[in-house]
Amino acid sequence: MAQARGAKVTGLDAAAGLVEIARRRCPGGDIRLGECEELPFADNSFDVTTGFNSFQYATDPVHALSEAKRVTKPNGYVVVAVWGAADQCELAPYLAAVGKLLPPPPPGAPGPFALSAPGALEALVGKAGLTPGAIASVITTMRFPDEATTVRGLLASGVAERAIRNSGEDAVRKGVSDAVRPSRKGDGSYEFKNEWRFLLSRA
Repeated sequence: MAQARGAKVTGLDAAAGLVEIARRRCPGGDIRLGECEELPFADNSFDVTTGFNSFQYATDPVHALSEAKRVTKPNGYVVVAVWGAADQCELAPYLAAVGKLLPPPPPGAPGPFALSAPGALEALVGKAGLTPGAIASVITTMRFPDEATTVRGLLASGVAERAIRNSGEDAVRKGVSDAVRPSRKGDGSYEFKNEWRFLLSRA
């Protein structure tokens, strides 16, 4: 969408499959495989840096946000998108299943909903030297025609990729299948409504 509006796009993801999809969708974009805590970009590279559902999974979220600030031009924007409240996210069982298959987190590491509480996201970006601004919540709906497509789609996420590296694809596939099966509709399709919180901050 940004590229269609004339933006020069750069992207990074921990999942190789998603990187390939992004490269196909954004021809000419600079899309790389990597981690948000070690951004392979020079200081002051971007007008806007956005982390979609990423910072809460970092080993050190403050450091990851500091990296986002580093690569953003002075007074540029850093946009942070995280899960909303757990009771507003129908994929919460999926996140719990994948979480059990990730490497053991360090003491005090935040969970997927740790930044969903009021004020938590603003406090975190402040620790990284960013100035928090407007915040908004959005409800989105994910739809899949059948279980195989549902599992395939959910296995493509960066957090699932990390779980696969730790526990193996078979274990993660089974965990995801078991977690989403109660959401199956009568026609065999799956639908998940999820709340997201977006915070616009200044570098």
